[in-house]
Amino acid sequence: MITPQLKGSEFKGIDDLTLAEVDAKLKEHQQLLQVLLQSPGSELSYLPQNDAAGYDQDTAVENEAESLFQQALACAAQQEMHQAATLFCRAAYTGHLQAQVQLGHCYLKGAGLPKSAVFAYSWFILAALRYDSTAEQACTVLCKHLTVVDQQQSQQLAAERFEKIILENNK
Repeated sequence: MITPQLKGSEFKGIDDLTLAEVDAKLKEHQQLLQVLLQSPGSELSYLPQNDAAGYDQDTAVENEAESLFQQALACAAQQEMHQAATLFCRAAYTGHLQAQVQLGHCYLKGAGLPKSAVFAYSWFILAALRYDSTAEQACTVLCKHLTVVDQQQSQQLAAERFEKIILENNK
């Protein structure tokens, strides 16, 4: 769908938009996607839905994720950063929101794992999609310091991780 402001002859493509405009469009589309995902009977109703039979399994995954996260915090408090990063990573792949944020910080600082702004940004993107304010702020700041190619690579990583998290946790 082309919006009226994009129909003008001066618009040639996404390259003509500023980063702020692209960011605004992405947020707008994320909100629309959230509404569609939450609407019963929507076109996206084919996506896996939670049911009563899966409740116990979901609770077990959430409990395991929280346990991994708490262990990671304890390791970080003892300056065992490699072990902390490993545990944050395991919890993050279960979908644990705060673990995703903490893993992003670990990558950003190079704490216990290789320093990578691209990897950090990808984890912050996933957490920001779930409206974590710390992750949203980190995305805003990092976006200003990453090249367009790095931002695209981070988006790709985030998309791949999102699918892996969803597929692994909806078996």
